[in-house]
Amino acid sequence: MRISKGLVKKITLFSALLTVAALFLLFGPPALLEKSESPEFCAACHVMLPQYAAWSHNVHRYIRCVDCHLPNDNQFNHFLWKGIDGTKDVVFFTIGRIPDPIRLSPHGSRFVQANCISCHKDMFANMDKQRRCWDCHRQQRHTHTGVIWDIHKP
Repeated sequence: MRISKGLVKKITLFSALLTVAALFLLFGPPALLEKSESPEFCAACHVMLPQYAAWSHNVHRYIRCVDCHLPNDNQFNHFLWKGIDGTKDVVFFTIGRIPDPIRLSPHGSRFVQANCISCHKDMFANMDKQRRCWDCHRQQRHTHTGVIWDIHKP
């Protein structure tokens, strides 16, 4: 099968544009990366407003969403899962398949648990390692902070 020169040019142009876009996203303006990791960015989706409001009244309000909800063991894992989760969120939002109410996924639970342990490792030594941190610390969940309560759970 023979590929026409026009098709080769289109593929080359598309590959170059894709490379430039990837490099811009990876190494672009630091403000772009910083903005995409801010709680205000996460709250830009109206479905996240209750979680944002609860977070803003929480003792952990100085911590960004990505500090809890993405792996922070190394930069590669952080950016890999940021890309995967961000893409999934955009696709679900675009096609209208946003769960209501929003719930933490099983893989998200593993990230949050690992980050709780990482930040509080000195206190964690004597804790029951089989339980999730928020089983006891219910007030740390976004739905049980301040006056924000989850109407879907007892």
